[in-house]
Amino acid sequence: MIRDESGNTSIRESATDVPGTVHVSVRNLKPGDKLSQFFQVLSIESRKTRSGDDFVNLIVGDETGSISARLWSQTIRRWGKEFPAGEFVKLEGRVESYKDQHQIVVEKIRKAAEGELSDLKFLTRRPVECPDDLYGELMRYGQSISDEWISDLVVTVLTENAEALTTFPAAKMVHHAYQGGLIEHLVSVTRKVIGLADADPKTKRDLAVAGAILHDIGKIQELKPVGQARTAAGRLLGHVMLGFDILNKVGSEKGCVDEPWFMELQHIVLSHHGQEEYGAPVRPATREALIVHHVDLLDSRLKILDEALASVDGEGFSSYNKWLEGRAYAGYQSPAKEDKENGNA
Repeated sequence: MIRDESGNTSIRESATDVPGTVHVSVRNLKPGDKLSQFFQVLSIESRKTRSGDDFVNLIVGDETGSISARLWSQTIRRWGKEFPAGEFVKLEGRVESYKDQHQIVVEKIRKAAEGELSDLKFLTRRPVECPDDLYGELMRYGQSISDEWISDLVVTVLTENAEALTTFPAAKMVHHAYQGGLIEHLVSVTRKVIGLADADPKTKRDLAVAGAILHDIGKIQELKPVGQARTAAGRLLGHVMLGFDILNKVGSEKGCVDEPWFMELQHIVLSHHGQEEYGAPVRPATREALIVHHVDLLDSRLKILDEALASVDGEGFSSYNKWLEGRAYAGYQSPAKEDKENGNA
């Protein structure tokens, strides 16, 4: 393993059995870099230039992030364009800056041969915490709901969808867009909602916690578990309506659809995106729906901020991030915190 001047792991032993091969992490790529290394394909899209020439836009990544990789027409003719999401590829090319975003211009590309990759861990993104542990935490939150009807509904949904919840991403591109990202996001949102509900006696805690746990349940039908892609149902209906249907199905089976709280829980799921232009059929109209909406938005933006700050310039600013509509700033860090992060006593 090789570390950069700041002490971060930027170049490391490659995931191949070829001695001396190194891997430069996505977060440390910069314009002018020339590459010959492996990545995982996260998504693939065929497009056309303004002049009508074919090109392919791949999103490739490793454990530190993702980056666009462009295959222009001459590269496609020589190396093809069949590189499905989830597969590993070796590509050669150079890093350029386009509209203040880094991208790889691919010169050569091929699929990884069977047995060629001896270690896949640093080529795939994953949650900081173990997904199974996060699922157990989310289940405990569901079981802690004092209303037995609401608790039973939440626990049933979690139990029936355990595998999907621990493996699916939370988004296609924006935040938590990796396997296990969904459970990470759900737990993070629920932790924050519990803190707010406990601090605000006017909040119906049971409803707020249930809404936090279930607000994105439709993602397990909207997204594919591997690769940054949507299902047909995800494209046509979206996760808000798919989540609404999951909730209604279990509610009907449990015989609780006529309970006074059930419609309010439905409302949280339907309104958690806040505004119609962002995919919400209705706007939040209850205290609990407002809390879940704003905490969901906050959690996604904090994750985007963290990922933007994974690579900063000498003054602590990230590159431009369209979701933040600006550059993230790392801010001041006390010497004690810096020593702790660097492993010093």
